[in-house]
Amino acid sequence: MIAVIADVHGNLAALEAVIADMLRFDVEEVLCLGDVANFGPEPSATIARLRSLDPLTVMGNTDAYLLEPRTASDVAEPDEHTRLVLEVERWCADRLSDDDRAWVGSFPAYRELDLDGCRVVAYHGSPKSYDDPVVPETPPETLDAYFEGLEAKLYLGAHVHHQFVRKHRRSVVANPGSVGMAYDGPAGGGERIAVAEYLLLQVVDGEPNIHLRRVPYDADLLREAVARTGMPHGDLVLGALAR
Repeated sequence: MIAVIADVHGNLAALEAVIADMLRFDVEEVLCLGDVANFGPEPSATIARLRSLDPLTVMGNTDAYLLEPRTASDVAEPDEHTRLVLEVERWCADRLSDDDRAWVGSFPAYRELDLDGCRVVAYHGSPKSYDDPVVPETPPETLDAYFEGLEAKLYLGAHVHHQFVRKHRRSVVANPGSVGMAYDGPAGGGERIAVAEYLLLQVVDGEPNIHLRRVPYDADLLREAVARTGMPHGDLVLGALAR
């Protein structure tokens, strides 16, 4: 069984909750679909914890920003939050060690895997670009273009922080959701509950069997990390990560 995680975004509290949940299952390997440390209060510690899992990884857009922090000129459609976001990204990048950067810099754009006879392509946005959004409503023709030349039984991507499984032609497209920037609330309204999302993959007779997981975690641990590390614009970060 493989655990597939993505979009941790430096939220170590959420990552620890996912790891604890994984221990309930016979997980043999971890696949990480990018965006590991940027925009959270503990980027280097999160990288260290991820590396302890020895995961297969791919490059996400915010991973690239850790290596080459963006400036305002890099943002196509800036808004009132752009300056704040860029300052948080720079703060995160400055907290990485040279070894952290070397590890992030080693991430490939995508991976092709053969899991017990099941061909898998793993990426962040799409195999063509980590910025491409794949959602349940993405037209088949668009997916054909994204996946051109990369035939697979299962396509695994992230980026949109939307946990789903859908069919495409004779294949399956899935997104594990976000470990560090997902949240949920009761159906009748009220306070949102911090959750961490991931998926479990088991291949049976060459066919992918997918189990979507949603794990509550203690958002106070995240708030304490923001306060302890002194990361800038903590309210902005907490508004995105947990409410």
